[in-house]
Amino acid sequence: MKRFCLVVVMLCMGLFAGIACAQSASLSAQQQIEAVEANMGRAAKAHDAKRFMAAFQHGPELAFAFNGRVIHGWDALYAQQLKWWRGGKSDVVYRPTTATEFLQLAPDAWVTTATLSSRRTGPDGKPAVGTFTVTSIWRKFADGWRIVYGHESWVR
Repeated sequence: MKRFCLVVVMLCMGLFAGIACAQSASLSAQQQIEAVEANMGRAAKAHDAKRFMAAFQHGPELAFAFNGRVIHGWDALYAQQLKWWRGGKSDVVYRPTTATEFLQLAPDAWVTTATLSSRRTGPDGKPAVGTFTVTSIWRKFADGWRIVYGHESWVR
């Protein structure tokens, strides 16, 4: 009887371990996007444009609307991000002011919307504070989730 109980306990432990491994191996789309966004946040904190831009679709199809203009293509947006962060020398600090909202459009397409605040030293040497909202359309590619379209609007 003891042997039978031991076998049952071992089978149950193996079954539960297998279920736990399967659950951690298959993160939901939202969890996968959240992980990419977390890496983007760390890159933004370090003003590392290349690491930040890794989340965007590499190619001319990428579009990003900002301040009344649309930037087309990864190369153009990367060049602009370098300018915004002054080649990594910016002192801007970002803080989320709301939780990111998620909306599934299709199994391989999601929209996220997040509101953040920023604080930096302005050109006049005085602190510049702002609030902005970023909406991103994400698409699942073979190598992971990428932003294919973005829009950023600022509260003035």
